[in-house]
Amino acid sequence: MKNLQDMNDETELHAGDAGRCRRGMKFGLMMHWGLYSVAGGVWKGRNIPGYNEQIMHRAKIAWPEYKTLLDGFTAAQWDADAIVRMAMDAGMSYIVITSKHHDGFNLWHTRHSEFNAVDATPARRDVLKELSDACARRNMAFGVYYSLIDWHCPGAAPMSETNSDPITPALERFTMEQLRELMSDYGPLREIWFDMGAPTPEQSRKFADLVHAMQPGCRVNGRIWNGCDDFMECGDNETPDFWLDGPWESSVSMFHETWGYRSWQERGKVADKVREKIRELASVTARGGDYLLNIGPRGDGSIVEFDAAVLAGIGQWMRVHGEAVFDGEPQPRLPLDFGYATGRPGRLYLYVVTPPADGMLRVPGWRIPSVCAHLLAQPKATPLEAQCVGGTLEIALPGCGLDPNLPVVALDYVGAHPYLPRGAIGVTGRGTVSLAHAAALPWSRLEGHDYYSQKRFVVAREWVLWPETACTVKLMARRPAGGAHAEFRVCAAGRETRCIFPQSGAPQSQVCLDITLAPDAPVTIALRDIAPRGELRGDGLVLEVTECGR
Repeated sequence: MKNLQDMNDETELHAGDAGRCRRGMKFGLMMHWGLYSVAGGVWKGRNIPGYNEQIMHRAKIAWPEYKTLLDGFTAAQWDADAIVRMAMDAGMSYIVITSKHHDGFNLWHTRHSEFNAVDATPARRDVLKELSDACARRNMAFGVYYSLIDWHCPGAAPMSETNSDPITPALERFTMEQLRELMSDYGPLREIWFDMGAPTPEQSRKFADLVHAMQPGCRVNGRIWNGCDDFMECGDNETPDFWLDGPWESSVSMFHETWGYRSWQERGKVADKVREKIRELASVTARGGDYLLNIGPRGDGSIVEFDAAVLAGIGQWMRVHGEAVFDGEPQPRLPLDFGYATGRPGRLYLYVVTPPADGMLRVPGWRIPSVCAHLLAQPKATPLEAQCVGGTLEIALPGCGLDPNLPVVALDYVGAHPYLPRGAIGVTGRGTVSLAHAAALPWSRLEGHDYYSQKRFVVAREWVLWPETACTVKLMARRPAGGAHAEFRVCAAGRETRCIFPQSGAPQSQVCLDITLAPDAPVTIALRDIAPRGELRGDGLVLEVTECGR
């Protein structure tokens, strides 16, 4: 398995528009740790349901009582170097920890509030700094979670049922000061993971601009809201089954019921949880996302033994299969009835989610006759039997020895464009071909002004042209009568043009691009909105490829 430093910038060959699914950090560790960890989901002998990092709200605890938890925050078992080793052994490449959650308790020695681990607890330690330094020693990327709401800050909005609260002027000033501290004193940050609140567009931009000005390499997540992000953030525990346009992250807790430590959590079997999390990791990264897996340390900083065992189990799988995660790029146009695939030049990785009953993997639209296939878990074993039958590659799985968590087959080939992309439109050099919406691959973005308003918008549609002979084509955009005003971009072969259709009662057409095609060299055509922050307009549009010469 390659480490982060070994990743290269190979051009992605199979996912359509190069760079669409940008290479990320792939797999990281998130930790929710704070005063709530001392309670462990229990208050006055009662198990408190819901997210236990919000136990103050869930159990309606008054401030004087909640602050009694300070005495239990000892960090006596906190070992930042051991945390980093555990993450590295699991195959992770970055760590994100809660610097401050909704209750306003700070893990670092902030100068703007005494409600922190150094001034207010027996720990007397800047545990955030300890983890930042430990990550730097092991070349592990480091990031911080930061709640945009703060129940402790004077002048902030009071606690609510939704946590989607406005950022008052007092809280805005406080946030800016704390962000300056985090950006100045805790090393290079890979990302800042904002959460909740309902900032205005101006506040979202102000926070993001400060981060970028002080640390240009620090990426801001989607929960800064209002389209000011560097990467999209899915909903809690969401692993999407659609394609996202640009960098994105899926943050998933070990148990969906809580992010903070819960002493009474029913944990089940380690082996079952290992399998579940490996499959989530594979699914997210195969669609181009980063997978951030959360655990909740106890109040003393110790890691729950179950969580540590699950991470160790994932690490065992990653040591064998990690190249499919870190080296493989998404293959959105390769339909597989047994799972999904990632790939790099010369090799595809086939994730066998559901082994076929007859033991035969079938890859449709296969074009290269000579291949070599083997299980990643058995690199020195006899290659798997593979043959091309009627345009379908058939690979025979062995009768035993498949990885119980998620088997992966490495499929090696020589040449370019090993398979016919799903929905590819043949171009022969004669006639007119319409690019119907049904043949397009939709790409989406996640956007909103707070957690509850975030929605998915289709911002691009893509088609693949597959020329059967050398030819030059004229790309036309046509629209029937009665359409509203529309503006969009058409992108193809590294070129882009802007099309504007004013509102009109008459049919309209416009020449977009002239493209020269080479035989068996697919070209991706993309229709993109001029305003990338909203739903793609143009349902009445028809793109036509008018073939006009060889």
